[in-house]
Order: sequence, then structure tokens, then C-alpha cells
Amino acid sequence: MKNYFKLLVALMGATTIISNANAQDHSAEGAQIYTDFCEACHQPGGEGYEDIYPALKGNEFVLGDKEELIYLLLEGRAGMPTFISDLEVDELTTIVNYIRNSWGNAGGEITQEEMDVAYEEIAEEDDGFGPGN
Repeated sequence: MKNYFKLLVALMGATTIISNANAQDHSAEGAQIYTDFCEACHQPGGEGYEDIYPALKGNEFVLGDKEELIYLLLEGRAGMPTFISDLEVDELTTIVNYIRNSWGNAGGEITQEEMDVAYEEIAEEDDGFGPGN
């Protein structure tokens, strides 16, 4: 029984290490996407530009309902463009997770399935992707 418990603890530790390694890889990819598509408006540290482009750091919208954030990236709104033609669906998932969990944000992760469902729902609309397309 004692050896079983040690094995269980060792497996849990290994799972945590692997999980953290994947999160770091994910963050590196997210950081690159952010640099390429978001940084010009929202700044390197997610601070945004007051009264022009909102901060993503500590932003209640970013940290709130993840579905709303997903649809914002898919459809765009006001001055926010849609990224549907610029990013693959998995890259959209990566960037949502990156901004929800960077700069001290702790918004949690979305799954690829959640993004896929939203993407398909938007794709089925009569007017295509986003109000500006």
C-alpha cells in the first residue's frame, strides 16, 4: 500500500510537469501570435492605449465569459477586427488562452472544442464571418 501511494504521487508529479511543459509551449506560441496580431494595439504588456484600445491585462471582459471573448475574436466589434481570415482555428484558441492567462490574468483555459463549436456556428450564419466581412 505504501509503494502504491508513492507511485501515485510520482505519477501525479510527472503529470504536473508534463502539463506545465505544455502550458509553457502553448504560451510561447501564444506570445508569438500576440506579437504578430495584437501587440500593436494592446501593447507588449497588454496595457492597451487609454480611450483608444483597451488593456487586456486585468480586463473584466477578457477574464469574464469566455464565450463572449471567443465571439469577439471571431466576429469583431467596433474597432476590434475579426481574425477569422488571419488565424487558423487552433491559433484562435491559443491566443484566447494566452490573453486570458498572461500579465497576471487568471482567466482559465478554453478548449479546442469550445472554439470549434463557436467557429462552426459563426460559419453557418448567412452573412459569413464578422459584421465587417
